[in-house]
Amino acid sequence: MIKRIIAIFLTATIATSSLVPANAMNNGTEGTNPWMNTKLSAEERTELLLDEMTMDQKMQQIAISRFNENDKGEPVVIKRGGTSKYMNGEFAPQGTLPGCEFQDTGRQIKGIEELGIPTVRMTNGGTGVKGGSCHNDPLATGLPSTPGLAATFDRELNYEAGRILGEETRAFAHHVFLGPGMNLIRHPYGGRNYEYFSEDPYLTGILAIEQTKGIQDQGVQVQLKHMAGNEQETERWTMGVQVPSKAMNELYMLPFEMTVRDADPASVMCSFPDVNGTYACDSSELLQDALRKNWGFDGYVMSDRRAIHDTVAAIKAGTNVELDWTPQYYTQEKIQKALDSGAVTEDDIDNLLRPRYIKMIEFGHMDEPYDKFMPEIVDPMANGASALKMAEEGSVLLKNDNGFLPLDGEPKSIALIGIETFAGAAKMSPRSVRDDNDYVVTPYTVTPQEGLENVIKELGYNTKVTYNNGSDPKAAAKLAAESDVVLLMVGDNPHETVDRDTLGFPALNLKSGLAEQEPVIDAVMEANPENTVMVLKTSGTSIMPWLDKVPAVLQAWYPGMEDGNAVANLLYGKVNPSGKLPMTFGATEREAAFATEEQYPGTRQDTGKVGGPGPYGDGSDQLIAQYTEGLEMGFRWYEANNVKPVFPFGYGLSYTTFEYDKLKVKKVQDKGSVKGIDVSFTISNTGDVAGKEAAQVYLTLPDEAGQPTKRLVNFEKVDLEPGESERVTVRINHADSNHPFSYFVPEEPDNLANWADGEWATVDGKYGVHVGGSSADTPLEKAVPLNFKDSKDNNKGKAKGNNGNNGNKGNKGNNNSQR
Repeated sequence: MIKRIIAIFLTATIATSSLVPANAMNNGTEGTNPWMNTKLSAEERTELLLDEMTMDQKMQQIAISRFNENDKGEPVVIKRGGTSKYMNGEFAPQGTLPGCEFQDTGRQIKGIEELGIPTVRMTNGGTGVKGGSCHNDPLATGLPSTPGLAATFDRELNYEAGRILGEETRAFAHHVFLGPGMNLIRHPYGGRNYEYFSEDPYLTGILAIEQTKGIQDQGVQVQLKHMAGNEQETERWTMGVQVPSKAMNELYMLPFEMTVRDADPASVMCSFPDVNGTYACDSSELLQDALRKNWGFDGYVMSDRRAIHDTVAAIKAGTNVELDWTPQYYTQEKIQKALDSGAVTEDDIDNLLRPRYIKMIEFGHMDEPYDKFMPEIVDPMANGASALKMAEEGSVLLKNDNGFLPLDGEPKSIALIGIETFAGAAKMSPRSVRDDNDYVVTPYTVTPQEGLENVIKELGYNTKVTYNNGSDPKAAAKLAAESDVVLLMVGDNPHETVDRDTLGFPALNLKSGLAEQEPVIDAVMEANPENTVMVLKTSGTSIMPWLDKVPAVLQAWYPGMEDGNAVANLLYGKVNPSGKLPMTFGATEREAAFATEEQYPGTRQDTGKVGGPGPYGDGSDQLIAQYTEGLEMGFRWYEANNVKPVFPFGYGLSYTTFEYDKLKVKKVQDKGSVKGIDVSFTISNTGDVAGKEAAQVYLTLPDEAGQPTKRLVNFEKVDLEPGESERVTVRINHADSNHPFSYFVPEEPDNLANWADGEWATVDGKYGVHVGGSSADTPLEKAVPLNFKDSKDNNKGKAKGNNGNNGNKGNKGNNNSQR
């Protein structure tokens, strides 16, 4: 069956006619449309095009359009109920992509054929290609959820994830990939945490850089999202956040800054929240002062759907494109009214179009029409092999008492227990707003039972696997009691628009009915806890009251389409676990940055703006989440308050052991000025099996910097045979885009509205270097006096690509890793 599906995927080339942009001049000759002269620069071509366009054409080009691209000569009529033209409508065909069935969400900008401007199609981001301009989604690789990719602590694997996403977007004839998601995992309730990397800004930024490079190297534009303050889904369209300036710049904005500087993304998506008093897509502080002036961003900004609140403010702030089913604020009527009043000018409209056209030309999208699907450029089996490796290297072994794992051939019976979503099928990342999530359409999947039986057969063991879906807890308990080993697979299932309501394991409302998990867990804990391995398929932190009862726990996240093989390979030791937690696992429902209701989900304030659920609220006062913890978020809070978490950031066990030794810190100088440090240390595999260790380097700043604790500034994953040692050197540059030695000094600390005004400062004094296997386990520590001649680290206007922590595709031959 799999081979047949793959054959269809590889050979399903759709017949189409070639559409060449009007008067494209690849030979550089003059013609009726001189802006198509490829000998001119992107900037020159853009100015010629803007000079030719009418104002009506310009206004049409700054908003998403809904239309039927499948040119069958018949319109599509959408009736969602009610009388609203906003949701309903009649859509005539355009025909730029034959075979593209109508997608009513609208993720395209309609082209202007007579000007040679092609239609731009966008596909929704995440961990698989789906939800684009065409309703007929392609077969695509189902990658692990983003925290699982982050847990690999592997630059190369994240570049490979980006390569796959970019390649399959291109094969889908789409130009823009809406992702990666880069908001921080501030608290474990976030409904879209499965789309985000980490609680840590450095880890998030570094891996987002790699994914961005991987995607854009395939000729596809990246759109970073959601900037900024989008750390919850509760009342996401109307809620606001109040974030202190230091936290805003040092934590929540930092991954975006790093990626803008070092990966040159084509675009950014502005978010829903009201950020420190101004909605993100209307905010000049966000989109002009921070993004463009401070960081030098030269791409374009698109709104999240229904995230613009004011036509003039959004135009002045530089929101280049409005995303919605149909324009709500970038309508010709509203823009013309603003032009007539003088509130905006034609130059303002040109400023919205200019960066997008320049990026289209730079990516070749103005000259090469994406006018057919190209499944033949994708090797689904090779991409599946990569997805398997990502799932394996991102899974985190949280507990393994007395070497209970890996399993061997001794057990004759294994009870595989858990509801269908987690134990009966491959768990994919959610891709919709429903409990029964609509996943990526994959060429194949591997279920947990199939994976176990594959490994058992390969190793020549005589072990029977019996699956129980947990619908009858008594029957599940009976099977558990009768089995040598129990694999209990449980998870959560959050999704867009809804935050988690528990850190436990909720009942899921599936097509087959209500599927409860907690009664099954209780039953198995009564029947055979001492032989039970808990396999967690969650978006992050879980409360585990049974933790002391079981010998082993494996955090598998949402492993993707290779779920079964990945988990089985880890449980049987075919692959040694090497994942590390990208977030802290706490002990209670309320602590750290989610200790109070004021912090999450927020409390209602009379701000004069409408609040409540839904795109336009319900007339309630606005819900405001106050980030009163400041910099004390994630592991920083636990260390600053001397609270021991259940599992710290960066934590992960292995089937072998590692030892750190011989720390040396060397100053990197240029003409007598300190430019950074080289941190060298030795890692030894002191166990009996080969394994990988993600070594982490943290830095403590002098007291004057006012930092609550140390910060992650580099990491390196090494692969060692038993008894093997390796000398690792990582460089931390003062000029790196994550400002490793610096802290943000706001001009007006108490004025949240001016949170972007300030500068990065670096002080002289003793810096602490910490090296180890997690944020809470750094056996190598050294205080180093550093005297930076330039006391201000103001990176405004600096060239991009200056982060010494990164190399192309994660190569280890640059100054990131010198062995």
